[in-house]
Amino acid sequence: MEDTFVLNPADNCPSAETTMEPIDPIIKRNLLLYLLITAVSFTALVLSSMAGVSVPIFVLIQAGGLYYLSPQKKHLLVLVPIFILALNAFISANPMWRVANLLISAVLYGLMAVWMVYGISFKDTSPTLLVRLTQVIGRAFLRVQMPIKWGSEAKVESIPTLRRILLAIGISIPIVMFLIVILSRADMIFDRAISHIFESLINLIQLNTIGRILLGIVVGLYLFGILYGILVRKNETSEKVEIKQIVGDAIIICVVLTSVLFVYTLFVAIQFRYLFAAPDSLPYGLTFVTYARRGFFELLFLSFVNIASILVAVWLTKMQQGRGAKIAKFLCLYLCAVTVILLVSSFYRMWLYSTDDGLTRMRLLVFGFLIFECIGLIFTFFYVMKPKFNIILVYCLIALSYYLILNLVPIDRIIAREQINRYFTTGQGGINYALSLSPDAAPEIVRLFASENPQIQENVHAYFGALERHRGWRQWNLSHSRGMQSYQQRMTTSQR
Repeated sequence: MEDTFVLNPADNCPSAETTMEPIDPIIKRNLLLYLLITAVSFTALVLSSMAGVSVPIFVLIQAGGLYYLSPQKKHLLVLVPIFILALNAFISANPMWRVANLLISAVLYGLMAVWMVYGISFKDTSPTLLVRLTQVIGRAFLRVQMPIKWGSEAKVESIPTLRRILLAIGISIPIVMFLIVILSRADMIFDRAISHIFESLINLIQLNTIGRILLGIVVGLYLFGILYGILVRKNETSEKVEIKQIVGDAIIICVVLTSVLFVYTLFVAIQFRYLFAAPDSLPYGLTFVTYARRGFFELLFLSFVNIASILVAVWLTKMQQGRGAKIAKFLCLYLCAVTVILLVSSFYRMWLYSTDDGLTRMRLLVFGFLIFECIGLIFTFFYVMKPKFNIILVYCLIALSYYLILNLVPIDRIIAREQINRYFTTGQGGINYALSLSPDAAPEIVRLFASENPQIQENVHAYFGALERHRGWRQWNLSHSRGMQSYQQRMTTSQR
């Protein structure tokens, strides 16, 4: 059947890998070395406080290791969006994407493994990709016990040597402590150096540091599990189970869609009557801004529901050829058109809201999201007409593109520029909100020194005072550096 897909029963069995042939010692050594490098580099480069340039350096280390170990090089293209996400830590000082970037990067690693092991096709209209991705990520976490298992399988002959090493360490510790005490009393500089070393060791015992080390180990084990699945993959041509295409009742689907579209048609008529065409004729004493503010999130939620309903209706009727299937297709196209109008109404309402109150992070993100959702609806139109491509994969690529753009665009600087422009034009800009933004907004914040309000100038000095804190090389950030340069140039100009 055209839309059936197959799964390996062993995929659902975590212990299936225990039946595999013994692992090549070279592969085992490479995997353990990769685990060690990943855990250490992630802890030191990514989990340092306010990490900047060190984050893309970590991804470059990963790229080098995977290029050396991976049997297929072209699939490493998935590392490009991961590098873009990591680049955000260098070009932007806005921390709002840090956790989300980590999670999305973990999913992209899983996607790379799916591509290498199973392949990805735009012509596959079944949910195979999501199933495979879930399996790959789940297995990666199930493999965390592999390094421990390999350690327990070490040769018994190594145990006496280990005992001798531990005995030597036990003898050395009191001797070293005795020498440290005597030499510290003999030389003050040596005493200070030793004290500094012990203070550093005590700092390492703090819960925050321990948490970072544990998280680094978890990430290292996860990426170890991903690479293990790539290097030691099973034969996927064994027993297969068919999951058949579900065929829905076209009459029921058409009746449900018709009733839903009747309500939407009435709603769209009201939108064109009051929101788009004649805002001055609002009933009930409503003002235009008050009317436009309400309902944005409700309309956005309904747009998601509509897209999901379209996909379900197409999935249930695409194998049918009768009149009912054709009517259902027409109704799905109509629902697509209605959804576009809902998005336009949402965009217009948010634009009026922003015109009245100014931009915020949420409002700017919503504008971009609505644009990309409209792009997704264009592909949905084509999918309704010809459901011969993987629409879920298309949605994922559109969402990833939108998210990558958000990581590259200086959102806080755009918001600060708009708010400060409103302040100098009308005297009503959200200055306090602008001053709460990340250092990305610093080149615009410096303009507030031109304000005649002494309280605002004092707040601006405090804003830049917080940016002057010492930062190491791992925290070096392009946006932070530009912000400090703009502040120093302003101070130099004002002193002349």
